[in-house]
Amino acid sequence: MSEKTNGGIKSDDDPTSGADTHWSQVGQRHYEPDGRGGLTTAIVYVIAEAKGVSPSEVKSPPLYETVDVPAIEDAFFGPNMGEKSRQGVGTVEFQYTEFLVKVKSDGWIQVYELSEPQQV
Repeated sequence: MSEKTNGGIKSDDDPTSGADTHWSQVGQRHYEPDGRGGLTTAIVYVIAEAKGVSPSEVKSPPLYETVDVPAIEDAFFGPNMGEKSRQGVGTVEFQYTEFLVKVKSDGWIQVYELSEPQQV
């Protein structure tokens, strides 16, 4: 479960991280399904931005070993099936190296890194 706090995202989904894990957003990008490039490309670009490297340097581990991006793309942005839309609603979260990546059904991709809890 995640909740928004003044210091970013507090996540207690990972039992090894403890309840006081705080995530700070370090990058975001909007994915346009009808634009240039696929969802994989958009995710790689925002991870590269967060790391401060070129997208060609985001390769270890390969993104496909971490998450099934085509499945996310199909669920959120897939073609209509007859009268019914296949467009899903929600958010998919996964961890890629030291980052938490969120892909939202509205097209926003957000990248977070661990941060120290802010003292109140």
